[in-house]
Amino acid sequence: MSSGMISSQRLLSRAAAGALRRRPAPTSSTSPATGTFSAPVSPASHYHTTTPTLLSDEEGPKTKQPKVKKKMKNSAKKAEGGRDRQLDVILRALDAPVLKPPPASEEEMQRRHEIGKAYNIGTWEQHNAIHHDLNCKLRLKNHAIDMLPKDSMWKEEALKIDYFDGPPYWRGIPTWTPPIPGFDPSEFIHEDE
Repeated sequence: MSSGMISSQRLLSRAAAGALRRRPAPTSSTSPATGTFSAPVSPASHYHTTTPTLLSDEEGPKTKQPKVKKKMKNSAKKAEGGRDRQLDVILRALDAPVLKPPPASEEEMQRRHEIGKAYNIGTWEQHNAIHHDLNCKLRLKNHAIDMLPKDSMWKEEALKIDYFDGPPYWRGIPTWTPPIPGFDPSEFIHEDE
């Protein structure tokens, strides 16, 4: 290539750039919030142009638009060290000052003392009644075991200690559906031979 050809290409590109700066911007809709441009309104006239159409002002090139910060979601906020709104509400509830009740009068304090004393006596009576009933049942059980014949199978079974902590074996297990009449689960158990 000759140097004259290169210089003529440079001149053409400079002339095209100058012409683009002087040309008014084509009609298009601009969104100021996002800084994006939609397609020009004219039909397919821009498809066959030799120079690209740039959106510019008559004064010169546009200045750089500041970036718009997007609102962060809770997960992004948490990842950056921020706290969740629900956590803030809970912490404020826990850190709230404790309100003390107003002081009671002497008559009210005497009434509360009598109520507490009656409650304490009532709970001790309930405790004693429960344990008296258990003690009577244990004495009757031991007396019944002593009445069984010595060295018999009945006495051995009565003295056997069952270490199973769950419900008794005879108690049915609650299920979602009622039992199927005539169903025998042993028919479906396959034993390894």
